[in-house]
Amino acid sequence: MKFQEPPVGILGAGISGLSAAYALNKQGIPVTVYEKSDEVGGVIKSHQKGGWLVESGPNTMMVRDQKVWDLLDELELTDHIVEANKAAKKRFIVRNGRLCPLPSSLPKFLATKLLSTSAKLRLLKEPFVSTSTKDDETIADFIKRRLGREVLDYGVNPFVAGIYAGDPGQLSVKYTFEWLHELEQKHGSLTRGLFKQQKDKTKTPKALLSFDEGLQVLPLRLQQELGDELKPRTKVNAISKNDNGWTVETETKDNVEAHQHSAIISTLPAYRLPDILPASLLAQQLSGIEYVPMSILALGFRKEQIAHPLDGFGMLIPQKEPFKLLGCLFSSSLFPNRAPEEHALLTCFIGGARHPQLAKQPTETLKSQTLAQLNKLLGIDGEPIFIRHTYWSRAIPQFTIGHEQYVAAIEKIEHKNPGFYVAGNFASGVSVPDCITGAFDIAEEVGRFLEA
Repeated sequence: MKFQEPPVGILGAGISGLSAAYALNKQGIPVTVYEKSDEVGGVIKSHQKGGWLVESGPNTMMVRDQKVWDLLDELELTDHIVEANKAAKKRFIVRNGRLCPLPSSLPKFLATKLLSTSAKLRLLKEPFVSTSTKDDETIADFIKRRLGREVLDYGVNPFVAGIYAGDPGQLSVKYTFEWLHELEQKHGSLTRGLFKQQKDKTKTPKALLSFDEGLQVLPLRLQQELGDELKPRTKVNAISKNDNGWTVETETKDNVEAHQHSAIISTLPAYRLPDILPASLLAQQLSGIEYVPMSILALGFRKEQIAHPLDGFGMLIPQKEPFKLLGCLFSSSLFPNRAPEEHALLTCFIGGARHPQLAKQPTETLKSQTLAQLNKLLGIDGEPIFIRHTYWSRAIPQFTIGHEQYVAAIEKIEHKNPGFYVAGNFASGVSVPDCITGAFDIAEEVGRFLEA
């Protein structure tokens, strides 16, 4: 055993771990980042082959926080940013087996076939709906109460599948669509709250983006910044307290080592923590956080094989529709250089809370089932000429009703174990920008701890 002494040890080199390390370096605090694989970025993975550029995890970043814009500028990535095509503003929801564009203006809303006339009239009631006295409720209960059942089925349910691959009847509105919950709490009405927000709009720019070579450009650039502070192919076996702080036991191909740190930031998934932390750290309290499985199936076609013009972001499929796909991104319409010229790339999402067993099916089975659905929805003729399948057994954490117990558990763990911090998507939110800003906040806390 030998000891090394940078002040902070970071567990995991996903976007949360890399962002925390970068922020601490900016404070002049050395770190060591332990990563068991030989790649950084966690689920952010971009693959290029034969003119196809495929994402095996997140496909986009919605950047609206100045801290994230500043990070991209500091990393000299602004010239590599690719903003989504203007057509991406057009988003389709499937109703009655047909793609209906989401209305983007009042005239289009009045004309849309996505909602019935009665559902549109029901929305007029929203400002007069009483505020809930419950501390939390499911997304489904919240939306039905304020906006009606049809808006839930065809307006919200597909978006919950698109963001969380989750079930709105199980997920907490307070911890998933926090802004909606806050609008009701502050203004008593979503309508009044949205009107107030429009008047108080901030000037921070907002953009849906990726990079010229895919989202993995960002973690790879952070890896360059960290240099030797990043330790790939290094598995963390155990964490323990000692008189001077924390000991991290790691295993590589050649050695088992112990490393000494004053503070630890864990960005590992919640289900990994009980395996490496002693019972005294209470990590078992986080083991109940559910993760749903997901298969991502990227399919490439010649444009002439597809009847639909693919003139939008993609399509989301409500649970009420007789399809098992959660949704499909029109990736080559969204960003340039995702497919060879005169070809189209579709990225399909399968599984989640709706069909967890389906996510586990082999590639050929998924291809066959997905093609049958895409043919009905988009008019696809023939077989794909490109295919890439990625399976995530635990893809996205679910912020279910009762999630406050896990928030409280994280606070308790950190309070009872000074110098130990919990970060990651189950703590900060599932989007890439949420993970970045959550890691920045943790880095500030660690800086204050080390100064005390």
